Amino acid sequence: MTPLDLRSRPPRAPRETLLGFYLLPRTIDKLRAELPGGFIGAYLNHDVGFSAYVVRVVGLDMAEFRAAVGAAADERAIEAWLAERIDVTRAHALNAKLETFVVERMTPEDQVLIRERHPVMAAQPELSNILDILAADDSHPIAR
Repeated sequence: MTPLDLRSRPPRAPRETLLGFYLLPRTIDKLRAELPGGFIGAYLNHDVGFSAYVVRVVGLDMAEFRAAVGAAADERAIEAWLAERIDVTRAHALNAKLETFVVERMTPEDQVLIRERHPVMAAQPELSNILDILAADDSHPIAR
C-alpha cells in the first residue's frame, strides 16, 4: 500500500467501517502513515489505544496487522486478508460496545491520558463519547 501523510488529511472517521467494524479503516490509515514516506504526525498507534483494542478484540496481533498493511497491494488485498482471519459476525456487538466508551467511566488516570492525547477536549469539554472525541480531534487544528 502507498504511505499516507496525515498532515494533508486525517485518517478515516472512527465510525467508518471495513467488514462491518468501526475503526479498522482508521487503523489502516494510521498504519499506512507509519510506512516509509508516510507521516503519522500527532496520530498515535499505542498498545493501549482504541485501534489496538479493536485489533485485539477481533483476534489479530498488531505487529502482524502492521506487516500485512505494509505488504498489501491495495485496500482490497488487506480487506481479503482480514476476511480470512476475523469473524465478521462480531462487528455489530463490538461497534455497540465502542459506542458505550465514555470518559466518565474511565479510571482517573485514563481520563488524564485521554485529555493529554486529545487536545480537542479542552476546546470542547462537553465531549464524552470516545468515537465523538476522535472525530472532533480530526477537525481540530491542534490535532494535526
